[in-house]
Formats: sequence, structure tokens, C-alpha cells
Amino acid sequence: MLSYWACAPMAKSAKAGGKDRGRNRIERDRSRESWQADFDERLDRARRAEEQEAPEGAKARGSAMGTAFRIASELIAGLVVGGFIGWQLDRWFDSSPVFLLIFFILGAAAGIWNVIRTALQMQAEAQETAATKNPGSKGDSG
Repeated sequence: MLSYWACAPMAKSAKAGGKDRGRNRIERDRSRESWQADFDERLDRARRAEEQEAPEGAKARGSAMGTAFRIASELIAGLVVGGFIGWQLDRWFDSSPVFLLIFFILGAAAGIWNVIRTALQMQAEAQETAATKNPGSKGDSG
């Protein structure tokens, strides 16, 4: 079955005695050229569209990643600094880990407060951006 499909185009040109081979080649070249021109045009349009959209998408993605790292580092810094201060006070006063626990909890609270403050700031910026895009709305859905 496969040999029939492989030989079918050759058999058609053999039936015509090879008379239409040159004409088919010219038609194929013309169709190939028009296909190539159409493809090039579509490719240029797609590249222009991607160039226009890419900076905004990359900027938004970079901003989101930066904010995520900022939030994580603020939380971790609060825990580390609080724990370090408590540990040092325990060593200085030669006490049980009372100060370590107290300052670790204070550091955790400070880190969580920083995360909440950053989230509120991001929410305010998002509402401001939405208000500039849609001037008729206040940014509230309710």
C-alpha cells in the first residue's frame, strides 16, 4: 500500500509523457513564493505584536518577583534579628532562653506586620492603577 502512494505522483507525470512537468514546477514555484510571502508577513506581524506586549509582561513579572522576594526577606529578617537579639541577651544575662523566645516572637510580629503593610501598599497601588484605566469606577466591586 505504501509503495502505491510513493509512486502515484511519478505515475501521473509518466502518463502525460512528461509534458506537464515544467508547468507544474512553475506553478509550484509561484505557490511557494506566495506562501513564503504570506508566511513572512504573518511572522512580521507576530513579532511586532510580541515586541509591543513583551516589555509590559516582563515588567509586571519582574515587579511581582521583586515584591515576593521583598516580602520573604522582610519576614525572615524579622525572625533572624529578633532571635539574634534574644540569644545575645540570654548570653549576656546568663539566663534561660526567656529573651530568645520573647524577641523571637517580637521579630515574628515585626516581620508579619511588614508583610501586611506591603500587601496593603500593593492593594492601594492596584486600586489606583484600576482607577486610572477605568476612570468611571472607584476600584470597588461592591
